[in-house]
Amino acid sequence: MPLALHDISFDDLPLLQKYLPFYGNGDCNLSVAALLTRGPSRGTKVGEFHNHLLVRWRVEGFDAPVLQFPIGCCVGVDLILELEAALRKDGEPLRLYGSVPELLLWVQKLMPERSFVVTSASSGWDYLYRRDAFASLEGRPMAKKRNFTRRYHAANPEAQFVPISSETIPLLRDFLAEWYEAEGELTASLEEERTAIERALDAREALHIEGGLLMSGSRVDGFTYGTLVSKDIVAVHIEKARRDVTGAYPALASAFARSLPEKVVFLNREEDIGIPGLRKAKQAWFPCGMLQKGIVEITPSP
Repeated sequence: MPLALHDISFDDLPLLQKYLPFYGNGDCNLSVAALLTRGPSRGTKVGEFHNHLLVRWRVEGFDAPVLQFPIGCCVGVDLILELEAALRKDGEPLRLYGSVPELLLWVQKLMPERSFVVTSASSGWDYLYRRDAFASLEGRPMAKKRNFTRRYHAANPEAQFVPISSETIPLLRDFLAEWYEAEGELTASLEEERTAIERALDAREALHIEGGLLMSGSRVDGFTYGTLVSKDIVAVHIEKARRDVTGAYPALASAFARSLPEKVVFLNREEDIGIPGLRKAKQAWFPCGMLQKGIVEITPSP
């Protein structure tokens, strides 16, 4: 059976929601919102194959598109062998993308006779945090974040976290226009991000967007949103705050964590994409772990 994949679009919403976030592995890019808001710009293709969702996409750190490990229940050897045969007809090796530890366990258990090559770069790994640590900011590791948040609220006693709604979106759009204008000439990455935000806001209810604005009176000091990527993990897709307002970023991050339901145990705050400053900022929040993503290429049978 050939791989009948097509360019992703919002018409695929029912297909994606059939599998995600229920079968999600926590990958920040495997939320319905991320796939539909960023996928069209990245040439993402999707399809259904023997009751599994297939995603072919470009991922951080790799030039060629890769095939996500099939998303669904009980991935067996026969399914993978059929994928391998279909890829071979197109002259491609069997390269599967996903959580490397999980992929290795699967291959070693179900295809022990096959050898494989692993390619994984830490720049593409997701940072994971305890939601309650962000919500409370308690403990010595969070002392700096806690102090900056207190300074923010001391200077802005009326500040509150307000949900995204039809009433707040005009204020949000004005804030984003100012934020991006302050960046000057936008990189391709920021242009893609801005487009993704607009798509998310336009379809926020269908995409089950969780988020809000940090507001002090009528002034917007920050904006963030995320979505479920597994039963207990929310990926924080966007976080923007005023750089000229002391403590706005940690106050926003903490307020968002407090707004999430108790079933959310972890926050996925995405990759650092190899940027030293971004890596330092993510490490300053003391991650409890990382989602080690990469490619496992299974060599052909002799």
